[in-house]
Amino acid sequence: MNFKGLQIFKTIYEHNSLNKAAKILGYTQSNLTAHLKKIEHELQAPLFVRGFDGVKPTEKGQQFYHFTLQTLEQFSQLKHSFKSKRKTLLISELLFQLIVIENAKYHIESTEIVIKRTDDMLNEINQHCYDEVITFNQLNHQDYCLIANQQLPVAFLQSQSVLENDHLPILINNDEHCPLRAKTLACGYPPEKLITVDSLSQLLNLVEKGQGIALLPIFLIKNKFKTINNNRDFIQFYCYQHSSI
Repeated sequence: MNFKGLQIFKTIYEHNSLNKAAKILGYTQSNLTAHLKKIEHELQAPLFVRGFDGVKPTEKGQQFYHFTLQTLEQFSQLKHSFKSKRKTLLISELLFQLIVIENAKYHIESTEIVIKRTDDMLNEINQHCYDEVITFNQLNHQDYCLIANQQLPVAFLQSQSVLENDHLPILINNDEHCPLRAKTLACGYPPEKLITVDSLSQLLNLVEKGQGIALLPIFLIKNKFKTINNNRDFIQFYCYQHSSI
């Protein structure tokens, strides 16, 4: 049994549903069931009664819930007392370029910054605690509250050196939860014109060299890129703060 198991039990208990708990925590239902069975095996006691309308705690489940609340609260207080004075920020890669590098809203010297792909965000906040999270994903997590909803202007960009772009492929990244990827796919380009690239840096490098076109934030234009037309679009991103702050 570990703190992750306690958090899983707490979420199942408070929502009376394995399915709802799985969605909130970003796990599969079978994964949560395995964690719950492990806890029940260690305690040698059933904690829930399963039914068609969800799960209901047993008397021992209620006792274990109070223990879980006390343990998690004590752990949170201890962790907070150990916590560095530096603010912690979890942020998507593209948003790091905009918010930290371009807009300088956070100082690298005073902020501990972790950069993750969009599809890794939910797992990351389940594993670690952050003061703030900035992501393209809408988070449905009990420990984080939404503090701002903003828009990122985007357009299809190409290299300044490109004169004719009809022959160029459309580049997309392999981050399945990235909204730029989703918006590009929604444009209806034929599959043979699309090329999936492993990383943002590789994608930017290919566009800069004139080897492809990609939907990217407009702030990247500067001296290296230009838009292929006058069309502009916007992508939502979200700023969250940990509820303990």
